[in-house]
Amino acid sequence: MFLVLGNATIDESMAVTDWPSPGQTVAVGPPARDLGGKGANQAIVLARTGAPVNLVAAIGRDAEGDWVAAAIVRAGLDTGGLLRVDEPTDRSLIFVAGDGENAIASTTAAARSIEPAMARAALQGLGHGDGLLLQGNLTLDATKAALEAARAQGVVTILNPSPMQAGFAGLLPLIDLLVLNEGEALQLGGAGEPGEIAEGLSRRSRGTVVLTLGGRGAVLRGVGIEDAIPGMPVTVLDTTGAGDTFTGVMIGGLHHRKLPLRAAVAAANRAAALTVQRKGTLEAFPSEAEIEAIFATA
Repeated sequence: MFLVLGNATIDESMAVTDWPSPGQTVAVGPPARDLGGKGANQAIVLARTGAPVNLVAAIGRDAEGDWVAAAIVRAGLDTGGLLRVDEPTDRSLIFVAGDGENAIASTTAAARSIEPAMARAALQGLGHGDGLLLQGNLTLDATKAALEAARAQGVVTILNPSPMQAGFAGLLPLIDLLVLNEGEALQLGGAGEPGEIAEGLSRRSRGTVVLTLGGRGAVLRGVGIEDAIPGMPVTVLDTTGAGDTFTGVMIGGLHHRKLPLRAAVAAANRAAALTVQRKGTLEAFPSEAEIEAIFATA
């Protein structure tokens, strides 16, 4: 079983012709609503790899929370792990430029209402052979509590530190697998070449690091691991959710399908390449059949 302890949001995506400068107002395209949140996104993709998944996320006691819960059901996940809280349901405003790159602003009050005791309680019943996947939306205290509980129970710990928080560096010894992009790696590991940063983070965590480089592929570092996966040249329409596709497929390939790390990362890279060629979030994720076809050639 994989526990994804994270967030679930409403995404509002709008197309922009130009990024606004400070003090500038720009016209945007009509908003398109979708289910989002890195926790929900990664849980959906991970489930499509065939892995058993339990999503635990906080949503408000509001109409938006009802909408998110219904969308999660439509996506094929159980809603038993949704925690109704007094904060409003989180939402993300996503601005997508003509080249497919995006800028995202998210609220986090609902996600950050998950207290350390709630995080520890979510791990009840998990043990050896199970996994915990976290992102950066919970408080540092809740994230640490979940990681410590997972370690005590023999659960594999995976962190995708997005959004980055001050204090994440102190969690590195609790992480078996760190998945992050180039910007996050610079924040967490300091300046340097991607391979050097990943190597340094691996030494500090004594775990495995997968540093994604967008269209340039990914670098892999760990005990006895020094590898790189090349990028895939594709026409990019929208990068929203590509990192979540990568993370979900890689973890499913590595821990559920039992692929070697290089094969799992290569499969994740191919899946993310599908996502960036499509618009939206949930609709851009590869289907179960597409993921199965990718694994068949891994």
